[in-house]
Amino acid sequence: MRRRPRLLTAVAVGLVVFIYLPLVVVVVYGVNSGANLSWPPHGLSLRWFRLILGDPLFRAGLKTSAWAAISTSLAAGVVGTTAAFAITRRPSRLTRAIESGSRLPVMLPPLFVGISLVAAMKTFAIDPSMFTIIAGHVIVTTPFVVLIVAARLRNYDPAVEQAARDLGARPVMVLRRITFPLIGPSVIGAMVIAFAISFDEVLITNFTSGTRQTLPLFVLSRLRRTIDPSINAVATILLLVPWVAVALAFMIGRRRSSRQAIEAQVELLARSA
Repeated sequence: MRRRPRLLTAVAVGLVVFIYLPLVVVVVYGVNSGANLSWPPHGLSLRWFRLILGDPLFRAGLKTSAWAAISTSLAAGVVGTTAAFAITRRPSRLTRAIESGSRLPVMLPPLFVGISLVAAMKTFAIDPSMFTIIAGHVIVTTPFVVLIVAARLRNYDPAVEQAARDLGARPVMVLRRITFPLIGPSVIGAMVIAFAISFDEVLITNFTSGTRQTLPLFVLSRLRRTIDPSINAVATILLLVPWVAVALAFMIGRRRSSRQAIEAQVELLARSA
């Protein structure tokens, strides 16, 4: 009986090492003071980060990726949350079909989605731009928002909203004071996932960006010319930005939950008094 837990623990540890060890290696090479990717590193230095931050192409790609990811998370959050409300609040054959169809962009190969977007752009004479980049990212990320928010709404008791309406609250107030505070963490989490996917997306962006260059496309262009620790510095930035976004979302959600708990305690004390 003891061997089985030890075996499972060893397998779990091995899996974690297998997943995270390459990430650690990328970060270590990013702070390597040497000029090549040789092991062991020659020392620790931020020279490659200073070099890459001084590159105007890198700054342009970072700006494009940031704007695209922020716009994608906002658009996917609005569209996905609205669709989740329609799916859960008005169940029917049509909404079930819409829910099933909303998952297609995730199930289809990204190459197929990219080719389809290029065909649509050619058909409607749409030139590649920031708008086409965001549109492609929204198509890919919206299903995740629908899935997460719909799951939260299905575990949500609508009797709370009905009680607020019975007490005279208007629909807008119910939505602002009751519904959104309860589903807010799920919506924020879904938008953070959309941001992370959009920030690192490369295949569909390659079809819809035209002459614009995002940060992942900047990495691909440098890989065609040379491989040095500056690539690892850019990869480290690509790794850290989504993690920082997740950490900020977690802190905001935790602070909001603690504030709501304090407000509930204050209201309870006021009623008891």
